[in-house]
Amino acid sequence: MRAAIKLLFLSLLTFAAVFVVRREFFSDVMPVSWEQETPQAGALVTAYLLLTIENVAAIMAVIALVFMCTLWVGRWRESRR
Repeated sequence: MRAAIKLLFLSLLTFAAVFVVRREFFSDVMPVSWEQETPQAGALVTAYLLLTIENVAAIMAVIALVFMCTLWVGRWRESRR
């Protein structure tokens, strides 16, 4: 259970840090269409990398929450017997 809690907090901390960095430094970076001028390639790649890390951290937090709930329900059922 402690490992799941640590994973949850680490995932939430990572999500928050990457979210703040992406919003602060790369908020104006967005995909472009063919007729628009392309932004700097490094900024676009970095923005997508940060978005990917953010998504992975969110998925890990959800997995940790599901695992913690499963353990909690199992312990609750054992205590009721």
